[in-house]
Amino acid sequence: MFGAGALAALWRLERGRREAWSLAGLAGLVLQNVTFAGVVAARLALTSTASHDRSATTALWALHDALFTLNGTFLALALVGLSIGGRRTGLIPPWHGVLGLVAAALQFSSATLAYWVIGNGGVLGLLGLLGWLMWVVWLVAYGAVLIRHDLETPGRVRIAV
Repeated sequence: MFGAGALAALWRLERGRREAWSLAGLAGLVLQNVTFAGVVAARLALTSTASHDRSATTALWALHDALFTLNGTFLALALVGLSIGGRRTGLIPPWHGVLGLVAAALQFSSATLAYWVIGNGGVLGLLGLLGWLMWVVWLVAYGAVLIRHDLETPGRVRIAV
């Protein structure tokens, strides 16, 4: 719902500029959902292997951790696309765009360092956590902007009373 709402709000404004940042953001959200479906599938598989085969359980946990960490790549794509699209069309304020780009950098860094994040955890694991927490703030703020956005008049925000 969020991705469709963001695309609806940005697409008309971007088309006139011959840009497609919102499409890149939507692609990131779709890929993130597909990857997270793999995370959930690994968790479901773990419920049936835990009591039977320790090596399968270990392998499934490794797959789960890898998918979960690499999911940050697609979250970063969504953050970059929707932050830049939102800023270039004037939908979101500058601080919101910066928050999205910093969160994207942290998510992408965590995903890029996945081998060490999974193997060692510790401080490197905090990169993804901090990026995720920033994403939550970004998402709530973007949702508030979308709720107030007036689709009938592009670029205008409706103030609910």
